Amino acid sequence: MVLRAVLMNLRFAILRCVLVGLAGLLAGCANNPPISTGFAPPAQANEVDPDPSKKTLASKVLSAIALERVTGRKPDPARLTELN
Repeated sequence: MVLRAVLMNLRFAILRCVLVGLAGLLAGCANNPPISTGFAPPAQANEVDPDPSKKTLASKVLSAIALERVTGRKPDPARLTELN
């Protein structure tokens, strides 16, 4: 009967040590960066954005449409091909 109590206490002590050890390992990994899944590397922008002061053709067309709706005047097609 005494032996049974000692073995039971020993089992709970071992279980407690294992649980504390696992909790310590998991808490130690919380500060590490996430592990990649291996499907694709993180995306990085390599291209430099075009000069924001230059208007694209799409921007010019949208500006012409907006001007036409506001003023009622037809846009000049020559202005769409001008370099800015």
